[in-house]
Amino acid sequence: MPQLIAMVIVVVGAMIYMFQTFGGTGDKIEGIAQKTSIITEINNIKDGVKIAAKSGQIAATAKDDKVNNLKGLASLSYFAEQINAQLTDTTNNAANANIYNAISFGGGVITGADNNSDMQISLVTPAVSGTVKRTPGIFVDFSKGGLKTNAAFLESQIANDLSAVAFIDRTSTTATAKAGVINDAGSAIEKRTPAIGKTKQDANGNTVADDPTSAELGDGKFIIYFKDFGSDEVVQ
Repeated sequence: MPQLIAMVIVVVGAMIYMFQTFGGTGDKIEGIAQKTSIITEINNIKDGVKIAAKSGQIAATAKDDKVNNLKGLASLSYFAEQINAQLTDTTNNAANANIYNAISFGGGVITGADNNSDMQISLVTPAVSGTVKRTPGIFVDFSKGGLKTNAAFLESQIANDLSAVAFIDRTSTTATAKAGVINDAGSAIEKRTPAIGKTKQDANGNTVADDPTSAELGDGKFIIYFKDFGSDEVVQ
C-alpha cells in the first residue's frame, strides 16, 4: 500500500507539472515536437546565407552578381535542392521571392499573392550603417498558418533555445532590420549586428531601452542574427 500511494503521488505530481508547464493543453506538448523541425528549417537557411555572405554575394540592393533575397540565393544554388527548387519555380508568385515556405510544415510553391503557409522564412539584408557593413538576419513568421495557435509558445521556446548563439529581435514584424547596431562600443559582433528591440525617451530626454509588449513577444514573428557570422560574412 505505501508503494501504491507513493506511485500515485508521483503520477499526480507529474500531471501538475505538465499542466503548469504546458498550460494543460495538448497544443503545447505538440509544440515541443514542432520546435525541433523549426530549428532545423532555420539552420537550413542559415547555412546557405552564411556561405553566401562569406562569398560577398548578399547585398542590401541587388546588383551584378550580388542578390538581396532568398530567390536570388537559390538561383545560385546556396540551399538544398528542394529549397532551391521551391524558390526558383517559375510559377511562384513574385510576392514570395524572399519567402521560403518550410517544407517540414507542408510548405511549397505559392502561385497567388496571399501566402498563409505555416512557417515562412525570409532573408534580412541591412544596409551599411555609416561605414559599418552589418550581419544578415533571418526573419521567421509562423503567425498565418497552422502554427499560429502555438505562435506565442513556439516563439518563446525558439528564442530561449537560440539565446546563446544568436541575437533575437522579437519586436520585429517584417524582414526589415532596424537602424544602427546593438552596441557601437561593444564586442566585434555587437558592432556589426543591427539594433534589436525598441527604445523610448526617458524623463530626461535620453534614449533608453523599452520593454516589448506581450503582443510583440507572442505574435510568432522575429528576426534572428546569429553570433557566429564573422566580420567577412556581412551584407555588402
